[in-house]
Amino acid sequence: MVFFTVPVTYSQTTGTVRKMQKVPAGIYYPFFSGNNEKVNSFLMDETAVTNAEYLEFVKANPAWRKSQVKRIYADANYLRYWESDLEIGKNNRALLNSPVVYVSWFAAKAYCAWKNKKLPSVAQWEYAASAKPVNLKTGLTEYILAWNAQPNPKMLPNVKSTYKNIYSIYDMHGLIWEWTSDFNSYTGSVDSKGNGQEEFNNFCGAGGANVKNKKDYASFLRYSYRGSLKGNYCIANLGFRCIKNL
Repeated sequence: MVFFTVPVTYSQTTGTVRKMQKVPAGIYYPFFSGNNEKVNSFLMDETAVTNAEYLEFVKANPAWRKSQVKRIYADANYLRYWESDLEIGKNNRALLNSPVVYVSWFAAKAYCAWKNKKLPSVAQWEYAASAKPVNLKTGLTEYILAWNAQPNPKMLPNVKSTYKNIYSIYDMHGLIWEWTSDFNSYTGSVDSKGNGQEEFNNFCGAGGANVKNKKDYASFLRYSYRGSLKGNYCIANLGFRCIKNL
């Protein structure tokens, strides 16, 4: 018999334990029509990376401090709510255990590599995010749509403030948007000038003809959002979490 131990890492800033939860192997059903994809088992952070954890990263990696990061890797909004390179600020103390946002894809990828982890792929993230919620009073789709209809809060709640799923992973929906390693891969090419039918079907209104479930409005929102991003964008409600392949 083989026993599985959940890996943990210790945060010196917060004194808390960072847990990763096992996501079992399964089948990912792509939003856009195509072949179903087998997803191998992997480990995923149980919450998004917090401001306190990201502060440890910038302390250890000066190139990613807000005054030193290169604009090719992060736009002018990078960590805009932090008071300085190494201070979140007195008015932001309540955010120490909230997800870090205003971080670019490049920054998120660098953080994960620093932790010997990686960003999840779209398939991994969507597969984990589709897991059945625990003690959610509404359906998952209804919950996501209700969250998307709300304005951004003035101050982000702490992690574990929404719900967890059957894999004991928290806040996959309802707190922030999250980067994936291949966030814009579904569009096929880097712009809409391709001549192929695949490129045509994946852009603008024609994209609706190429999806499996035309009533899945929540997925429409996520994929449209990802398709609008560039790697150096830093946005108010966009953060990340890490995974490890098994």
